[in-house]
Amino acid sequence: MVKYLKILAFPGLLLFPVLCFPQAGPAGEESRQKPVEDAGNPPATPDAIFPAIVAKVNGEAISGRDLEELVRLELSAIGNPEWKNLRGDYRGELTLSKITALINSKLLFQQAKASGIKVPDAEVQAEMQKIAKTFSSEAEMNAALASQNKSRESLQKSIFESLTVSRYVEATIKKGLAVTSEELAKYYASNAEEFRHPDIVKTSHILIKAAGNTAEQDDIARKRAEALLARIKKGEDFARLAKENSVDSSASKGGDIGFASREGLAPEYAEAAFSLPTGGVTLVKTQNGYHIIKVTDKKKEGLFTLEEIRPQLLAHLTDRKYQEELNKLVNQLREKGDVEILISVKELLNP
Repeated sequence: MVKYLKILAFPGLLLFPVLCFPQAGPAGEESRQKPVEDAGNPPATPDAIFPAIVAKVNGEAISGRDLEELVRLELSAIGNPEWKNLRGDYRGELTLSKITALINSKLLFQQAKASGIKVPDAEVQAEMQKIAKTFSSEAEMNAALASQNKSRESLQKSIFESLTVSRYVEATIKKGLAVTSEELAKYYASNAEEFRHPDIVKTSHILIKAAGNTAEQDDIARKRAEALLARIKKGEDFARLAKENSVDSSASKGGDIGFASREGLAPEYAEAAFSLPTGGVTLVKTQNGYHIIKVTDKKKEGLFTLEEIRPQLLAHLTDRKYQEELNKLVNQLREKGDVEILISVKELLNP
């Protein structure tokens, strides 16, 4: 098991589809759980899993559509099994986890609004454009949204709420967080095996995708990638070209995807990356499209030193402190708030 991979990558703001936090127990004493038939909330559609409204947070409704969206997103990772065919305990755990995430997100969004946080529409649109850029066409983006029971409008709403919450926690939690050198050294000394790695390679890449599935569209994408590779070999800045042309999320970092083992990369990508010398560039095709790869570093199997891992470890420990403080804040909001769950345990286990 390659544990170092877990500590080298840390997610930023989760824009799609909702901010999620550790479960705080929505069925606790502060929540008043009622059967849905008592709530008078009919299903949103005949084939919906949940009623139109599944919970209320300080009087604001959480829709069954939003809950189903999160549930189906998780189920998509295991082949989209039929809801009625799932084990009752799994249905209950999954629903509890996702409704907790929605409740916690709602509490934080309400608190952020009450504190006066405002997010300009221009920022929301900028994030929409970043997401759109990761798709080769509008049709592909629409299909991806549809597969998650999401529309552009609901995505835009999620982005707005996420940005609002992010700005609030940045001001109230992240601003005051600090990790000392002593804390870094202590963690490294106590968890050395987390920093063991196999042979690894550090690369940057520019991803070019075809606009469709035809041979002609693929040929256009290949020629564009070859032209970019030629410009790089003539001396143009790789990071700048990545920011301007890559459709991968790494574009904002100049195409840098950090270190990875052979097993952590697509076979074609890995073969090229591990064959190139440091500083070398090449073009390969994977199922994701055409990749212009640049190798920026290589390491044989061993341990990262503290200095090598310092930036990632600092981010990891800072994130851990952030999560602890965020949990405290969410629990405080739950204690003060009025959370009402409108789905009965019986219905979760026996739909």
